[in-house]
Amino acid sequence: MNEQDSDSLDSLRDSSSFELSIKTAESMVEVLEILHEQNLSEEDFTNRFPILAKLFQGLPNETAPPA
Repeated sequence: MNEQDSDSLDSLRDSSSFELSIKTAESMVEVLEILHEQNLSEEDFTNRFPILAKLFQGLPNETAPPA
């Protein structure tokens, strides 16, 4: 990933929004969709956001059933 790929996560507002999206995700699939939207690989996510990556590991591997 080059610097241009991460421009959207560089501002504090975008970073906070990204972090909130990850923290409120209900499944690994949802997190992977967020990472895809941000052009961020799982490896880059783990390296740049290790605390969020630990939360990601504890999520179910499927989409949540409809409420």
